[in-house]
Parts: sequence; C-alpha cells; structure tokens
Amino acid sequence: MPCPKVSLAPSCEIDLDAEGKQHGYVRIQFSSDRSAYGWLPMPIMSIKNGDGPVAVIIGANHGDEYEGVSICNGLYQELEPEDIKGQIIFLPAANAPAFYAGRRTSPLDWTGEANLNRMFPGNQYGSPTEMIAWYITNHIVPRGDAFFDLHSAGKSIDHHPSVKIRLMGDAQKDAMQMKFLELFGAPLGIVGDRVHETTLSGEILPQDKIYLSTELGGAGKIRPWIREFGFNGMKRCMREMGLFVKDEHLPEPEHKVALKAMQTGDHYIFAGKDGMFEPVVNLGDVVEDGQLAGYIWNLKEPWEKPEELHFNKGGVVFCKRTPALCEIGDTLFFTLSDYEG
Repeated sequence: MPCPKVSLAPSCEIDLDAEGKQHGYVRIQFSSDRSAYGWLPMPIMSIKNGDGPVAVIIGANHGDEYEGVSICNGLYQELEPEDIKGQIIFLPAANAPAFYAGRRTSPLDWTGEANLNRMFPGNQYGSPTEMIAWYITNHIVPRGDAFFDLHSAGKSIDHHPSVKIRLMGDAQKDAMQMKFLELFGAPLGIVGDRVHETTLSGEILPQDKIYLSTELGGAGKIRPWIREFGFNGMKRCMREMGLFVKDEHLPEPEHKVALKAMQTGDHYIFAGKDGMFEPVVNLGDVVEDGQLAGYIWNLKEPWEKPEELHFNKGGVVFCKRTPALCEIGDTLFFTLSDYEG
C-alpha cells in the first residue's frame, strides 16, 4: 500500500477511483504529548466494479453506536467486486476517536466532547473531529448517490428501531426514499422535511442526494434481531438502487413499517431533578396524552414520594433513557405521532 504524502490535512491511504476491493485508513493528523507528529486511523473500505450507482454506508457517526459498525463490517466481508456494478464506500467508524474510546463524542477535541454530527462542514486544519467532518464533506459526499447513516442511540438511550428520511421535494428521489423506508424492514419509518443544520444530513440533502438514517436500538449493545434486519435491509436498498449484478434473493422486509412524523418539543420528557428514573412503559408501547410514564425517586430521601412523569404528547414510545440514575435536563422519553403527509 503506498504511503500518502505527509500533510496537515486528512489524507486517504486507498484510491477511491480504483477498481476492486480495498481497505485502509483516512489519516487524521494529530499532534499530541504522546506522539508529536502522529495521525489517527479512521477506517475506510471500498468495493468498486465499473460505472454505476455509488452507495455510502456510515457507522459510528457517534462513537458508542455499534449496530452500524457491525453491518458495515459484515457487508464488506460478504460482498465481492463481481457481485456489484458501481461502488460501495464504507466508513464503519466515522467518529473514530470516539469509537475507540467507547464514547458518543470525541475526547480529543478542545472541548473534550466533540460531536461529529454537529460539526459539518468541518475544517481542514481544525480539531480531529472537524477534520473528519471536512474529509467526509469534501471527499466522500461528492462521490455518493445515496447515503445510509446507520445510527442507534448510544449508551444513554434506547430506541424502538426506526429508519428516517427527510423529503427533498423531488418526486422521483422522494419516491425512492419512501421505498427505502419500506425495504429496510424496521418497525417504524420517520418522515420529515429538509432542514439546514450542521449535521451530516444538513450537508448532504442540499445537494439533492438521497440520505437515509436509522436508529437501530442502542443502549451500547448489539441485538441480533436488529442487526439481522438492518443487514438485510441494507442489501434490499442497494438492490433497489441497481447495485447488484444478479437478482439477489433476499428475505422480505422483517416488519411492515408504520409511518411516523418527526418529533417536536412536546413529545419529550426531560428530567426536572436529579434522582433515580423508574419507567413504567416499554419501547414500542402506544400511550395517551397525560398517561403516566414513570417516576423520579430522591436518592437521599427514599421515604419521600417520587415525582410522577407524564407524557405531554401521546403516540408510540420511541426513545427511553437507559441508565436509572438521571440528572436535571436528561432526556427520559420521547414519543412519535402518526405521519399525516
């Protein structure tokens, strides 16, 4: 493998224009006390066979979200260049410093809590996370036709599995995105409108490229049933794109998707005090406005009655805090209402 030219900007060890199956690192330059002229490895893989559609599959945009990493790795292991017509680019651990540390955010930036998915379009000569965002923005986004950003919820939150799109106003592309919702096989499909923000989707969608994200569980673990439908769902979506040479035989979507709208502020329950969080409902339950959601117990005065938590807005329980201990401001729940588009 040729050694890339030494540069202060991120540089890639592999040639993304080359045919065949390749793997290596994007080198993120990082001068530290431990290594004055060192670099950080961000894994990158490519499978390319001639001209055709280009899919980009991303895992660990947040470092403690593991389902997407497993799906990326499994697809790269299984597929060979002769199986496809086009290209698949894999970034299995996009927020590599956070992934290696087992954290949602990178510990290496100046704040010590750098969230890659809030730092786009990035900075070529900035902090490690800013450089990763810059590399993806300038070297990966221009190449892709469809992007699959495989999130879950990290250690602090668990989700009822879902896949999410934002409508672009292009009838053909929006129809393809809606088809992906159906094919992916998650129980929930979330539909929203395009927004302008410093996330990866905020960088991709203004360029009228297809973008799909997921919430594949979370809680800092990998569940076999979620990983299975996510793996099959990715293959079904790539088949729909026309990436596979042969008519790949795949199982039908594991779940009939229920369409939901993006959550708004009144769908959330936040902790109003420090304490021990006790939920009384489960992910996937359907709840009513005002229904009891759980309690917060006083840690040091357990004889006191707990504070009751109630849902402001009913719907399906989509998100629930994982750790029992909570602090004021922590997200405890949020719900989703039906999509009426």
